[in-house]
Amino acid sequence: MATVFVGTYTQRLDHVNGRGTGIYTYSFREGGLRPENAFRGLPSPSYLAVDAARQRLYATSETLEFDGSTQGALQAWGWDANPAIIEPLGHIGTQGGAPCYVSINENHLLAANYVGGSVTAVKLSDHGGLEQIARHVQHTGSGPNQARQEAPHPHAIVPDPTGKYCLVPDLGTDQVCVYHTDNGSLRVSGDPLTIHPGAGPRHLVFHPSGTTVYLLNELDSSISILSWKDGHLDVLNTVDALPREYTGERSGADIHVHPTGRFLYASLRGPSSIVCFQISGDGGLSSPAWFSTHGTTPRNFALDPSGEHLIAANQDSDTLVAFRIDQETGHLAGPSQIVHVPSPACVKIIQ
Repeated sequence: MATVFVGTYTQRLDHVNGRGTGIYTYSFREGGLRPENAFRGLPSPSYLAVDAARQRLYATSETLEFDGSTQGALQAWGWDANPAIIEPLGHIGTQGGAPCYVSINENHLLAANYVGGSVTAVKLSDHGGLEQIARHVQHTGSGPNQARQEAPHPHAIVPDPTGKYCLVPDLGTDQVCVYHTDNGSLRVSGDPLTIHPGAGPRHLVFHPSGTTVYLLNELDSSISILSWKDGHLDVLNTVDALPREYTGERSGADIHVHPTGRFLYASLRGPSSIVCFQISGDGGLSSPAWFSTHGTTPRNFALDPSGEHLIAANQDSDTLVAFRIDQETGHLAGPSQIVHVPSPACVKIIQ
């Protein structure tokens, strides 16, 4: 049996009603979701990271004010025997407004502050507690889209498979920045990779091979295929994640690779769908197929460790939707279940 953690928006923002109340936990077995608990008290825990080995859950608090300063926060939670029952262990400010992404890199948490235009590293104790800010780096620059790219807006911070580097897609500057991560230093590693103007880089994922990166660009719903070697990125190709005949809103949200490395998935908020691509031996993408998420505004989604199921969070229709994955084609079947969750923003699954 797996445990599913769901982060939500608890406050109204320009892009969300904020009807959630905190973090929700579910048990998940054979495609079925069973509600377990709801944990309140943290404003807008919109993104989560899980350290199953240390039995720790980390959440962003995507706010603009914390502890009397213009910043958001990170919260640590822990569990004993049952991961569906978590206890708060402490919090810390990120020194930047609206942290929208958190990841774990050995003994540090890494956070991307969307409104603050910065990234933050937080030192962790041996037991996974929050100790202190190790580094805070301010981004600069802008892009051609005056409504969305008036300033830097880091939207993710993703460690590479070696743990020596992390990659930061910046929606506001059309760049992907590379940092060394030793001891939370966040030292800049060379010049950032520039993506085509107005793309709005949002989320990225490494292929299991470790040499290819797939970057989802929010503003034009394109996917850039990047090569990765020794801390250096290059653009290999860019493909449209939407059907050729589509004329509606373009707003890419999240991206993941199937555990086998054979399929790539991306959520598209405009048509409320998830696209599945076949991944070739050289990392190229082909044969796109689109699947409705049976809701509105699919934001984050997750694949279970077995690669047999996908769970999507429909932010504006307040639903969590479970699908089965065809292991031959990667296509989504179902849904196997739809459950009500107010303003869901992030899904994480542990076995």
